[in-house]
Amino acid sequence: MKVKDVMKKEFIKLSPNDIGGDVAYLFVSENLLYAPVIEDDELVGWITSLDILSGCKHSKVEDLMRYLDEIKIVKEDDDLLEVTEEMIKNKDIAYPVVDENNKVVGVIDVFSILKVLSKNISQDI
Repeated sequence: MKVKDVMKKEFIKLSPNDIGGDVAYLFVSENLLYAPVIEDDELVGWITSLDILSGCKHSKVEDLMRYLDEIKIVKEDDDLLEVTEEMIKNKDIAYPVVDENNKVVGVIDVFSILKVLSKNISQDI
């Protein structure tokens, strides 16, 4: 199974210029734990609820986010099992997913993977 078979294709995108307080409100109202940061249709970073908690409500996302050299990025055709093992090893809960042109096309998270696993387990019973 490939990442593209399980990933979320609809997701909230943030801008580096978004303000921390506004993003905190968005995270709470949308029950978010993470979001890709996009500028000019390019992935520039990744922000989590913990990043927001550690920052100031007046800070910009670009001051709080993790930059590309600090995050794992996966391709939509990557093997789901390998990505799952990487998540477990690194204790990550989500990764941005890019296509062959490095455009963000989705996010893969532990909840999406657990849905697939739970369906497979219930079918085996």
